[in-house]
Amino acid sequence: MKSAEIRKKFLSYFEERGHTVVPSSSLIPAGDPTLMFVNAGMVPFKDLFLGKEQRSYTRAASCQRCLRVSGKHNDLEEVGYSRRHQTFFEMLGNFSFGDYFKEEAIEFAWEFLTKELAMDPKVLHPTIFEDDDEAAELWQKIAGFPPSKIVRLGAEDNFWSMGDTGPCGPDSEIFYDRTGKCLKDGSDCPITCDCERWWEFWNLVFMQYDRSADGTLTPLAQKGIDTGMGLDRLTSLLQGADSNYENDLFVPLIERVQQLTGDREITLERRPAYRAIADHSRAMTFLIADGVLPSNEGRGYVLRRILRRASYQGRLLGLTKPFLTTICDTVIEIMGDAYPIVRESESRIMDAVADEEERFLQTLESGLTRLEQMISGMSIPLTIPMEIKPAPSGVLRGEDAFKLYDTFGFPIDLTRKALEARGWRLDEEGFERALEEQRERGRAALGQERGQDEALLAAARGLDATRFVGYDALDAGATVVALFTSSGRASEAREGDEVQVVLDASPFYAEGGGQVGDSGHIAGANGDVAIENVRRVGHGVFVHHGRVERGRIAEGETVRAEVDPVARQNTMRNHTATHLLHKALRVVLGPQAKQAGSLVAPDRLRFDFFHNKPLTEDELHQTERIVREQVLLDRSVRIEVMPLQEALATNADAMFDEKYGEEARVVSVSNGDVFSRELCGGTHCHHTGQVGAFVIVEQRSVGAGVRRVEALTGERAYAWFDERRKVIDELSHEYNVPVAELPERLRALQERAREAPKAAAPSNLPDPQEVIARAEQRNGALVIIDRVDAADAESLRDFGDELRRRVKSAAIVLGTVFDDKPSVIVMLTPDRIEAGLHAGKLAQQIGKQMGAGGGGRPDVATAGGRDASGLDAGLALARELLAGKTN
Repeated sequence: MKSAEIRKKFLSYFEERGHTVVPSSSLIPAGDPTLMFVNAGMVPFKDLFLGKEQRSYTRAASCQRCLRVSGKHNDLEEVGYSRRHQTFFEMLGNFSFGDYFKEEAIEFAWEFLTKELAMDPKVLHPTIFEDDDEAAELWQKIAGFPPSKIVRLGAEDNFWSMGDTGPCGPDSEIFYDRTGKCLKDGSDCPITCDCERWWEFWNLVFMQYDRSADGTLTPLAQKGIDTGMGLDRLTSLLQGADSNYENDLFVPLIERVQQLTGDREITLERRPAYRAIADHSRAMTFLIADGVLPSNEGRGYVLRRILRRASYQGRLLGLTKPFLTTICDTVIEIMGDAYPIVRESESRIMDAVADEEERFLQTLESGLTRLEQMISGMSIPLTIPMEIKPAPSGVLRGEDAFKLYDTFGFPIDLTRKALEARGWRLDEEGFERALEEQRERGRAALGQERGQDEALLAAARGLDATRFVGYDALDAGATVVALFTSSGRASEAREGDEVQVVLDASPFYAEGGGQVGDSGHIAGANGDVAIENVRRVGHGVFVHHGRVERGRIAEGETVRAEVDPVARQNTMRNHTATHLLHKALRVVLGPQAKQAGSLVAPDRLRFDFFHNKPLTEDELHQTERIVREQVLLDRSVRIEVMPLQEALATNADAMFDEKYGEEARVVSVSNGDVFSRELCGGTHCHHTGQVGAFVIVEQRSVGAGVRRVEALTGERAYAWFDERRKVIDELSHEYNVPVAELPERLRALQERAREAPKAAAPSNLPDPQEVIARAEQRNGALVIIDRVDAADAESLRDFGDELRRRVKSAAIVLGTVFDDKPSVIVMLTPDRIEAGLHAGKLAQQIGKQMGAGGGGRPDVATAGGRDASGLDAGLALARELLAGKTN
């Protein structure tokens, strides 16, 4: 039975039994700051189990894509070596929210396995929580198991919790006996044996308690069922596969890798690399499809790590050139029918994977060179001023190996192999110590970030959701239901206090969907509070952040909440313009230019979208023209609330990281024919004409494959036009030239200024904007490292000056070859010097790498070499030096 048929059978079985089939959500958990990725099928239903959300159905079924690479559930290190562990997998699940409980859950599971899938009951064995007599009786009643065949295990194995506190309960796991005897000694081993005879493949969780902070278990008023069964593992069992990597979800991927390596047989030694490539290619394909791109932090860093691990495994198999796009293409072939999003995102997936793998292979090459030189006894500077200092005993210090691994992305396994080949060894304890110190720093930073969110969540716990009335009114009467100051919950706050106010009803929009929270005032009989921002926490509690400006405010008090009308109006203009801009970009650039993020504020709008190169001037002008046409047409902005699936069926655009309930708010721009349609909870104009003026003021890259444009509307746009008109008028007056002739006259002046007494040597320098577009961005600064074709040192310096003139913040390293010798120029903007960089020191090390030397001022320096072949090594070192300072 093929995996696609199993997936379909599962969902059809439960749909026929009254379950609503819920489509898989994104790997990015919407509205849940406690998770980096969706790691279980129940995550999209978390608020239902917690009683914070109500839906029209009380039983559901899904096939949810999941990723386990972080936090409590992290299988990354096991991948390749284990038969069953994967990072990306699909989880089949059926759920009950106060509907059925243990008996029905066990009946459904048993019938599905033995009737629908025709599995032999003799190979199926249940485990239960040691004190769950009810589950034991049900397994006897439904499946006919004698008590001796029902294995009772402790809380570690058979008691599931959503967290340290909250809903929890005993569970029952179903195991498959693959061999009938122990694979170690042939005995009749117990289920707890780790010999791979027993595979656990379905877990039935009976959520019946609420655990308090002191560990007390209180029965839940509404009991629930949460089951999870890995499709990959079930498919392996039904196909008689010895591992998950031998079923029809993985075999085509592994065979594709074999075609590239030329291996007829996969040896035991090479098997882990094959498995890791197959698994990681699935993970990276779905992560990119869900909007994640490689970066140095958060989810992007996890993706980068997965992708580079896969590329490194290919290196171990002898694949020295980029190959991962080929494997990802096969993933799309296999999974595209079940998950159309991977097909829709194909071009973005291919571009992101190709770019990142190319970068990593450059890192590998330079890293191997550095290690070889270091092992030979040469001291190679890794960063400014850190140097590797090999111990005389032939042991590489752990902190140095960690620096290669962490700063430069050089795999520790490859470091070990290179050391072993030369008779050296790694200080493993030192490496692990440095690695753990980094993990502690990461945990501390994450804990601090989460602590702030958890403090707000704790504050909101037990409070009813705020009733939002701000779509129809900018002021409303309300009651203060809770008040918080820096010292915690308070009965009142006085003049000067920073305060967080929770109201029973509010006209203030709480930040979300890219739109900032409203500002304004809360006025009471005894005082006023200036509100600066509003956040939504928990299950819909609005927390109004501000300061008591006059008098005092108290819990229980009746107040008047008033939104700043000018700020709201400007925000509405920018939000409606954002929708118009999104559609215009897709018209001009193609359907792949989907939204990747946004900021909608009163003073501006910022829009991120997937596109792998800068917009040309013509594309920018076309985009502006389309938006302005829609504004001039004064189209109606219509709001409709409809069931989510109905809304998605209208091809309305939706953001991958937004949380949508059963019903969605659909914002359409139309006058009969629809121009744009999006799922959106934000505030909008009633007609596009209210947007007024529109102008794009900036475009730039914010990461591989993602562009950002910033735009202004209304009076801000008019002010922008007035400022530029003033500049043009001044230039026209200064040079006594009609405005229409200014460009031509200025170009002529510039040309004369560049004329040199000697004839210019031939040169093929690229367009500066193309070089800037290829640059990396780290922490807001560009890193421009490029090889160009300059005729001489003067033209190389002029080109560097032109690049520096066009950017705000950058470290620039340009290299060329003339007279068969390499030449490099290093240029820094002032802020990069303040950040600790020194052009002269960088040039000195680059020159040394090229076999000569270099130096110069903090802002500009040059380096030279003896042989043209040394230029690539010099630029590679520049990448590493700057990576060490800017990551």
